[in-house]
Amino acid sequence: MQPDIQHAMERLQEAVRSTMRALGPQLSEPSFGLTGPQFYILHQLDQKGKCTVGELADSMAVKPSAITAMIDRLDKHGFVVRDRDEDDRRVVHIQLTEAGLETLAQVKQHRLGILQHYLSHLTSEELESMIRIFEKLAKVSPADKKSQA
Repeated sequence: MQPDIQHAMERLQEAVRSTMRALGPQLSEPSFGLTGPQFYILHQLDQKGKCTVGELADSMAVKPSAITAMIDRLDKHGFVVRDRDEDDRRVVHIQLTEAGLETLAQVKQHRLGILQHYLSHLTSEELESMIRIFEKLAKVSPADKKSQA
């Protein structure tokens, strides 16, 4: 690996680590009764509508058993409901309740305020550049690594 690339990676890792150390606790949602993954489940349900546990597990790249425990807590708080499929009773759909929608909206507003605070320290050019860079990185395929080896 080239020394410049290695130095850049080290700087980037430290910057990301420091930023997440500052942002992480602020973005966690204990005052709303949600963990980060629970927030993500509510967000997914809001985006996709009702989903099965398997669909949610796939979107989070975890095992369905991990999702089931989170759904249990979300159900206990009244944020989601489970409905059995009428054609196949083995299939259970999860969907947001009104309380889940309201809480999700509050959490999104809370997170937006925090991110606005941090991003307001960037110029519009820096922000646009950061977005373009992340969009570019999001398009990199894991298979690209094999071709570089």
